[in-house]
Amino acid sequence: GSERLSKTCSEGTRMKEGTYINKSLLTLGTVINKLSEDSKSKSCGQHIPYRDSKLTRILQTALGGNAKTAIISNVTPSALHLDETHSTLRFATRAKSVKNTAVVNEVLTDDALLRRQQKEIERLRQRLKDKNNGLDIEETEATIADMK
Repeated sequence: GSERLSKTCSEGTRMKEGTYINKSLLTLGTVINKLSEDSKSKSCGQHIPYRDSKLTRILQTALGGNAKTAIISNVTPSALHLDETHSTLRFATRAKSVKNTAVVNEVLTDDALLRRQQKEIERLRQRLKDKNNGLDIEETEATIADMK
């Protein structure tokens, strides 16, 4: 969660760390807002400020990329921290609306890649044959050679 200097009474190095944490969390909130707006409006032209903090830069692939992401939010029932709890729940609601489409990355061996390319070549030959009124590519090449 965020570091409130008035509640933590931190000084010096701890205060600087708290400031950096707050900046990173603010940027994370901005990124989540932009991503949730993109999910709702289906407009992909908006800039997402991942590079504004180290935290969002590290989480870039998890937040808006090819991943399934879970965010755990911790809250307290204490009335003393009501503002933080409410803010955390609003953040979690926005984060919940971000939609990622995870796709399994495929690693191909040389043989599998060769078979895939051969199938593609055969498919393209069939398309060419369909376009040339049933003439095979070899027959077409032979006809062109005979014309010369």
